[in-house]
Amino acid sequence: MPKSRFLLAAALAGLAAVAAAAQAQSPAPRWSSNTDYSTPGARDLPVTCRRGDVQPFEGKTMGEVFGDAWPAAPEMTASHTPPKVVSSAKVIPPRGLEGKPATVVVAVLVGADGKPLASEAVCISDGAFTIAAKRVLRNASFEPATIDGKPVTSVLAVPISFRPVRRGGGDSGGGSGGDSGSGGGSQE
Repeated sequence: MPKSRFLLAAALAGLAAVAAAAQAQSPAPRWSSNTDYSTPGARDLPVTCRRGDVQPFEGKTMGEVFGDAWPAAPEMTASHTPPKVVSSAKVIPPRGLEGKPATVVVAVLVGADGKPLASEAVCISDGAFTIAAKRVLRNASFEPATIDGKPVTSVLAVPISFRPVRRGGGDSGGGSGGDSGSGGGSQE
């Protein structure tokens, strides 16, 4: 029987190697919060969330979420830069939920002038935090996306994280939010 155990071990090792190679070749899933929606054709990318999140726009693309309010981007010939959060409001959890962690990904339609035109919560770990998350970005300022150096209207998916307050620390806001430049929140 030692020969059959050896063959079984060799077969299992071979299967593990095949599985590892297949996993290395397939791209990691792109969550909405780490997808660059400023590139031409990005409006047709689907809204993608973490397993277990509430997905109000499940099966929809970002173009369907924002419709005609989001004009199609011009074709890129040289370069593009994605939009960025420059400043946003403090993350304040809903009253009574200060100690509960949650993350809400808010998709913001950023105008060519850097002003938010519309926003939608697209991935929600706890629905009680949706309004508070959208409030963080309501009056935010953004650096607009550019295509070939010209500002364009695009979508930025921003994760807003609500974290329990640490006792004895200086963090009284209950969380952090956002993207680069907005306070050090976590990316999805």
